[in-house]
Amino acid sequence: MWGWRVLGAAALAVVASGCEPRWLRRGTPQTAGAPATAAQDDDDHLAWASDEEYFIVVRKECRTLDVYHFGERVQSHPAVFGLRNGTKLHEGDLRTPTGLYMIVDKRRHPRWHRFLLLDYPNLQDLQRYWLAMESGDLPRRGDEYAGVGGAVGIHGTDKPRLNEKGVDWTWGCISLDNAAIDEVAATVPEGTLVLIED
Repeated sequence: MWGWRVLGAAALAVVASGCEPRWLRRGTPQTAGAPATAAQDDDDHLAWASDEEYFIVVRKECRTLDVYHFGERVQSHPAVFGLRNGTKLHEGDLRTPTGLYMIVDKRRHPRWHRFLLLDYPNLQDLQRYWLAMESGDLPRRGDEYAGVGGAVGIHGTDKPRLNEKGVDWTWGCISLDNAAIDEVAATVPEGTLVLIED
């Protein structure tokens, strides 16, 4: 499955990531022989992902979805998210999850153009859910707690104006414009890892 190398590096990436898109960056080139800095390793090149054929990093704060090929960024797209901020806890909370996931299915969708299904909930999501249930922090529907949820993915849009304006409108998924989801779907295979950061 996923190596500890990728999981540990992904955790470090959360701390080191920056938000400036490559087309806005105005830095000076690195001097030959000078060591790379964290700022040089956070957007265009991810040394810790250099063994992964494809890797996706979603940065909620930056509002981007970036596709990496052997650690080099090859695509960057604006993204919108769930209607509410924070980490997803249960079905219907309208939040986009954070963590490390995998694309487990790719298909056309009648409403959202294309849909890349993620393996949410992962073990960390389930642990967070069960702790919330034990402490009584989950909403109830009659005698039952709200479920943990599922069917979270990356998809296109039937609300292109909201995507263009950067308005969060999903129930917890990541939405790209339809041209962008076509490009991502054509590039990455099932099994691609997706790191979603706050």
